[in-house]
Amino acid sequence: MGLVAAAVLVGEAALTLADTGAAVALPEGAAAATASTASANAHYGAPEANDPASAFLMARLQNRKIEVLSDRTGDSTTYALPDGSMQTEDYAGPVRVKQDGDWHDINTDLSDTGADLQPHVAAADITVSDGGDTTLASVAKGSESFGLGWADKLPTPTVKDATASYNLGDGQTLTATALAQGFSENIKLDGRPADSAVSYRIPLRLKGLTLSQADSGHLLLKDFGGKLVAEAPAPMMWDASKDAASGESAHQEQVATKVETADDGSQTLVLTPAADFLATATYPVTVDPTSTLAVTTDTWVQTP
Repeated sequence: MGLVAAAVLVGEAALTLADTGAAVALPEGAAAATASTASANAHYGAPEANDPASAFLMARLQNRKIEVLSDRTGDSTTYALPDGSMQTEDYAGPVRVKQDGDWHDINTDLSDTGADLQPHVAAADITVSDGGDTTLASVAKGSESFGLGWADKLPTPTVKDATASYNLGDGQTLTATALAQGFSENIKLDGRPADSAVSYRIPLRLKGLTLSQADSGHLLLKDFGGKLVAEAPAPMMWDASKDAASGESAHQEQVATKVETADDGSQTLVLTPAADFLATATYPVTVDPTSTLAVTTDTWVQTP
């Protein structure tokens, strides 16, 4: 769960051919028609129009679907079709955001601002450490924010695309990955720790929010008014073994978790992987502290 992928839900049917080795004959003239259509589409330019009336006219004249820009949202795209109908594609999460009046596609690749790392284009205010501090990553909305820290100053990370990786030494790597509306974090152990009593203390960086744990082990993030803004299953860990049927790890279990609250109100998430799990695991092992919690803050981010 270190990365949470959003599945795109599309309302458009597509025809695909499996690589079966079978020969498939195209209808006579189909190849020429396809080439002709592609050439015509290139000539017409971008398949979009500002309003429905213009889009329907273009769709009929060009015999292709035309996006209706006035109906575009962060998580949906609407088209006018040549037959006079409309088609809307809805996505499981934001694929674009409006900045300074213009739409920009989500691009979570990290860049260094000089103060921290930030995704190029995201649907939330996300920052990731560029090293030298103890706040790993955070996502903010107005006066409220949710973030995860680290007990020691973080080293300078290696950055690849949307992920920053921090070498903690002793075969341990901490990673933070920017997402469209949040971030994920995990800890990778390359080998069995010398000390079987491994425990991770993760300081929480919260403003206007508080974390608690339900009897089920779920983590609950609430605002100061008691409103639930995010909920996630308890942290998990898994090893490198693979289940033949699912392709997922064949050896995974919940991590013993405790939320500590100090007298000053600051909170710490304490994770203690089971010693017997680490003793029998196929390495590397991944410990996933609160990725699902960071991701489910999207409901909080989107709420006006």
